[in-house]
Order: sequence, then structure tokens, then C-alpha cells
Amino acid sequence: MNRIFSNLDQNELDFQSEVTEYCANEIEPHVENIEQGKMDIFDVIKPMGKKRYIGTSYPEEYGGLNKSLKHELILDEAISYHSLPVGLSRWCSIYPASLILNFNKTEKLGKYIESLCKGEKIGCFCFTEPDAGSDLSRMKTIYEKDEANSELILNGEKRFITNGSIADILVVYGRNGACIVESKWQGVEVIEEYKLMGLHGLHLGHLKFNNVHIPQENVLFYQEIATDSTGKKKGGKTLAISSMQQFLSVERVTLSVQTLSVARRAIEVAIDYSREREQFKKSISEFEGISFKIAHMVTNYEAGRALLEKAVNNINDGYLAAMAKLFVCQNSYKICDEAIQILGGIGYTNKYPVERYARDVRLYRIGGGTDEIMQYIIQKGVYRK
Repeated sequence: MNRIFSNLDQNELDFQSEVTEYCANEIEPHVENIEQGKMDIFDVIKPMGKKRYIGTSYPEEYGGLNKSLKHELILDEAISYHSLPVGLSRWCSIYPASLILNFNKTEKLGKYIESLCKGEKIGCFCFTEPDAGSDLSRMKTIYEKDEANSELILNGEKRFITNGSIADILVVYGRNGACIVESKWQGVEVIEEYKLMGLHGLHLGHLKFNNVHIPQENVLFYQEIATDSTGKKKGGKTLAISSMQQFLSVERVTLSVQTLSVARRAIEVAIDYSREREQFKKSISEFEGISFKIAHMVTNYEAGRALLEKAVNNINDGYLAAMAKLFVCQNSYKICDEAIQILGGIGYTNKYPVERYARDVRLYRIGGGTDEIMQYIIQKGVYRK
């Protein structure tokens, strides 16, 4: 099966070979232990810091490799081919560093970037709320000024936060600002770690912030919310949303790369099994009921590759990123489901990994923007043109 990206230059090919070997040796042997809860996922992720893989695209001075987005995605493909929860957790852990760099806060917050890149600390990104999933205008988390000591005070809740229940360094978005928060600060509370259908090993948390005091140096951006004549707070809702737009395309192509790498492996397992399995005195790959399934799976994989590569090459086009995520994540799940069908009864057991693949990729049709939200973005782009 072809890897996701074509036309790589020699530097990118060398990096691909390097990380492919690393992941086969350092991740694959631990996948089953992570799946069964016998090993924590960050026991695999933290050593990547020594290879500078956690912060692949971040400056060398902070412990990164100063590589391109393409290199970052090549690494995502290599990791997720073996373990989707490892790929997702690593990517989410470094997310606070990207915001610190984007808001040009490195002078005071550079220490956080370095500790994240080196794997010394775990990061997370807090955006989704109990009442604000797809409808971000309903966000209630809010920052207010403490005039006495020039701090901000944070109150609110966040849920479905990858790494949220164990993170050391959090980026917390409110309706009127975003700040870097340390989990050890007073008022930061982990309410729950969710048990999931798939992505076992993922630390998906529900957090509450109760009058958390934020020092001025940890503020990424802030806008005071006006109060109307009745005392009701108005405005600010669109600030957090608009500030996130530039990150959404990268997020969506990253999630697409991760899930498509799992689809590739599911196809490989299905092809190998169909060649080995015999029924009615011949390999089941000789039956069109099976081989035609493989044909559809490979076609959807290759179509996803093409659309995804186009989206990566036009990374500022949110319309293309939404199309890539919709098509890739839907079809990756279908591919994994068809792999189970090809394997039959044994595919529904843990004797083969395809049932795990199907459980793992299912979340990607929800997280990072649901299928329905992607369709909404796409149709807006169609009619705008």
C-alpha cells in the first residue's frame, strides 16, 4: 500500500524512513499493553522527546527539530499506523506550544514550550464545553479582571479534553480570552476521566475551573466583556472562535492523516487474510464478494490520499480541509468495518486488530468537527463560490 504522501524530497524520505523504523521498534511492541491498560500511554510518548519527535516542527532551541508541517504529518502517519491513541495524545500534548508561538509569547512562556517538546510535561487544549460542542457561541467559560493584582480570574468547565485528566500545562479558551494554566494551581479540578469505546489508553478528561488566578504573563489574549444596563454580560463570544480559525485547517488535516494511516493498515490486514484464508478449496481472495470489497477499500483510500494531499498543499483553505476530513474520516471507518467483514467472525475478536481499528477511528467523525459541521462548512464554500 502506498504511504499517504507522494513526491517527497530526499530530506522528507529520509525522515520517513527514520520515524517508520522508530515507531516499529518503540511503539508497536507496547500497543497491546496500552490497549489493556497495563502501560500508560505517556510511557511511550515521553521518550520521543529525546529524539525531538514530540516537537518535530518546533524550534531547535526548545527541543524541537525545526521541521515543516509535512514532516510533522509524516510522523503522525508513522505513529498512528501502530497506535492511534499514541498519535492523538502526542499531537494534543504539544498543542499549547503552538499557541504560545503564534501569539508571540515566547519571551515569558518559552519555558513551557521546552518542557513540552522534551516530554518533561504533558499538555492539553481546552475548548469544548458541556453546553458548547459544535455550537461554540454557547461557550460559558469566562475570564474576568482582578483589579487588585492585575491578574485574570478563570471560571468554567471543559470536557472531552485529550490528556485533560493528567496534563500539567493547559491552554484554556474562554469566550473572551485564552491563557496558559498549570494544573497544579488552586481551583483546577479534574471531575472525570471518560471510559471510551475505542482509543484505549487515551486520557480524556472533564475539568472545572473555580476562580483560578492567572498571572498576566500567562495571558495569550484577553478582551474585557461589556455589561449592559441590566447587568448582563454581552459580547466576546466570537473572539475565541475567530482566533481559532487559523488552527482548524491544520487540526483537520492532522486528524485525517492519523485516521487514514489506520485505514491503510486495516486494508493490509484484510488483503493478507483474504490470501491466506481458504474456503471451498480456494483462497477467499478469489471470490468477487471479497475481492470487490478490497477494490472499493483501496479506491477510497487512494481518493482520500489525493484529497488530503491537496488540502495539505493548500493548508490555508478551510474548505478543502473540511472536505478532506469528511471524506477521509467517513471512509476510514467504512474501510475498517469492511476489514472486519472480510475476516468474518475472527475479525470481531481481539485475535486480529481490525476490531480495534474500527473502534479507534470512529471518534474521528465526531472530534475536531463532526461530519455534519464539515458538510455545513463545505456547502458554505460551494455557494460562496
